[in-house]
Amino acid sequence: MRSFDDEHGGHWQAALLEASFGNVMLIFSRIGAGGVLHMPLDTANFHEAEQLLAKADENALRHWLATAQPWG
Repeated sequence: MRSFDDEHGGHWQAALLEASFGNVMLIFSRIGAGGVLHMPLDTANFHEAEQLLAKADENALRHWLATAQPWG
């Protein structure tokens, strides 16, 4: 799990969710506010997704957040 701030000062957490058939989703939740966003990650497996999330800088996290869709 990673915590970061968006460009407006909102505090977010990004976490991984292992989905069916080996797919991995990146889940965003805003700290202190409702709503969850998600986006699929194009990785070979969960371990690769963990490495991608660990190495991502805040700019990458903000970019992914901008492309994420509301959950459900």
